[in-house]
Amino acid sequence: MERKIDFNVIINSFIILLPINIFIMFMITLYRFIFFLYFADFTEIASLKLYVLKAFWMGFRFDLSVLAYINFPITLILIACLFLKKNRFFKWSVSFFRYYYGIIFSLLFFVIFFDFGFFSYFKDHYNFLIFGFFEDDTFALIKTILADYRVYIALALFGLVCTAVYKFTFWTYQSLKLKERIINSVYWKKPAKICALIFIIAANFMAARGSLSMFPLGLFYAQISPNYFINKLCVNPVHSLADTVYFKIKNSKNQMNLKEFFGYKDETSLLNDLKILPSNEYVSTLEQLYVKKTRSDNKFLETAKPNVILIVMEGFGEMPVLNNSPRFDVMGELKQHFEQDSVFYNFLPAGFITIHGIESIVLNIPQRPLSNQITQTPDSFKYFASSAALPYKNAGYDTIALYGGSMTWRDLESFFKVQGFEEVIGEGNIDAKPQDRHEWGINDDKFFELIRRYLSDKTDGRPKFIFAMSTGTHPPYKKPEKYIPLTLEIPDNIKKMMSSKDLNDRGIFELYQFANRELAKFISYVKNSEFAQNTIIAVTGDHNLRELSNYSKEDMFLRYAVPFYLYIPKQLKPKNINTDISASHMDIMPTLYNLSLYNCQYQALGNDLLNVGANVSFNIDGLAIEGKDAVKYNISDGTIESFAFDSVTKKLTPAPETAKHKALGRYYKAFMSLGDIFVKSQK
Repeated sequence: MERKIDFNVIINSFIILLPINIFIMFMITLYRFIFFLYFADFTEIASLKLYVLKAFWMGFRFDLSVLAYINFPITLILIACLFLKKNRFFKWSVSFFRYYYGIIFSLLFFVIFFDFGFFSYFKDHYNFLIFGFFEDDTFALIKTILADYRVYIALALFGLVCTAVYKFTFWTYQSLKLKERIINSVYWKKPAKICALIFIIAANFMAARGSLSMFPLGLFYAQISPNYFINKLCVNPVHSLADTVYFKIKNSKNQMNLKEFFGYKDETSLLNDLKILPSNEYVSTLEQLYVKKTRSDNKFLETAKPNVILIVMEGFGEMPVLNNSPRFDVMGELKQHFEQDSVFYNFLPAGFITIHGIESIVLNIPQRPLSNQITQTPDSFKYFASSAALPYKNAGYDTIALYGGSMTWRDLESFFKVQGFEEVIGEGNIDAKPQDRHEWGINDDKFFELIRRYLSDKTDGRPKFIFAMSTGTHPPYKKPEKYIPLTLEIPDNIKKMMSSKDLNDRGIFELYQFANRELAKFISYVKNSEFAQNTIIAVTGDHNLRELSNYSKEDMFLRYAVPFYLYIPKQLKPKNINTDISASHMDIMPTLYNLSLYNCQYQALGNDLLNVGANVSFNIDGLAIEGKDAVKYNISDGTIESFAFDSVTKKLTPAPETAKHKALGRYYKAFMSLGDIFVKSQK
């Protein structure tokens, strides 16, 4: 008579499965140690021993997460065996476990071994370059790989590991088949059995999640130190491969030639549609639209090289700024700086999310519709001739990219390095206590402390170009414990734009206010220091606060808008600045180039806002504004909605379509096509 499958058999099966998983964890940890010995520059990390230990602990969490995902089907099948109580099903399950573990663990080590070789060449874990193996001359690549003797050593080691895995898997299979009893749970009471099962499921789930915080374990958790290699040491190759495949699949669905999509058969028709702006009137080639030169009439710049600091504030939407008042004091001390200096309010961010803004500003291009972010495509590894850092690097500046969060997010560290930033700094570069951090990085007081530190560093005596992106005003909105907010009575017109849930979250505007006040402290520091007359500060937002979402059509501009602030020292400041001009993210760098660089050639699709008579502001969603006219181009069906734009109230009023509206719609299509052509032309 066949024995029934009961709780005792199942609980012992879970225990029998532990040794093979412990063995695999040991092997992965051993691999990480070998990885460390092989790739580490010990002269660099000699003073970072605690970070190395932290990297191994974080790596253990990444590895455990991978094992938990592998074991989740096993857990579910064993629980199913308990409820079905069929010996035949249990025998089938045990046989399945043997092949499942053998195949999946062999694949795991294949991924690990291949990643080791990948890292040898690219100094990074799996990224989009891996698809070049299939998109390039695959046969030639295979020949090149086989020419390296280390490949055969790796294959031999891989064979040994797979043999060990097979042996351990077979031992596990035999133990499960014999239903060995390690503990006797026959006399456990029902509540104890239920608790044991709940514990096993919960432990598997939490190990897979890898984190008790709001977000599950992901690559952005790997930013733990100021050292690039230590941060990479944390990562399990499976995580980087999974992210790469995910974004590859996502990107493959959005391959688009915008020139063809918008119906342009040649460059002439495209150029004609761009001549709505006087500055483009005599352009005869596409190159003339983006190859430009800074002015040479400011003699001060012949000898002086001012520092340039560009700060992109997380969630720095324009709507709260426009509604600032003593009773809704979201700006605090920042208000006086906005009154003293130049602020462009007819300003649109490139898109909806942070990476849209970063890419548009750093690469001097628009964010294209129907196209994935560049940082999640192979284009991320192209050195763009329009890189924001390039003109400053050529002019002898230190080029520094600072991010208040993990530089592994969207693989920003690699992106910034490829684009020519000599120093790439993330949250791992600042010693912040737990109370000085939030889910996405460091609080804004520590963020500005980081900028001050790099601005004040006079080690090499070179001027500095600093691109800095904060992460402070980001959900979940938790202000620093010791911060006492100013009065914040939300105006009715803002209340109407918020859901009841968001309206009850007081932390949104408290954190927004905190960020603005920390920004104000930094600007005051510069103005009252030795840097006052040789430092330009530019500030904008990556996107609006997303909680302000209940917009009517007339408030469409305010749905997206962010301000653009400029502090310019007296000897550099033009006499007349037209802050009513329309502008977008890609116009920031051309403006800064002309303020700070003498007779310098650069590439950018945007315009210098201080030296252009007219300009168009637009974004990825089809909104385009020039002066008093605005259109909303609907990508889905090609229709155009026409509006009159009031630059004082920022309202859009539906208006009869005019020739200007038609021209503005064509300009939008032509410029996005130009952006697509430019991106694809980069080598």
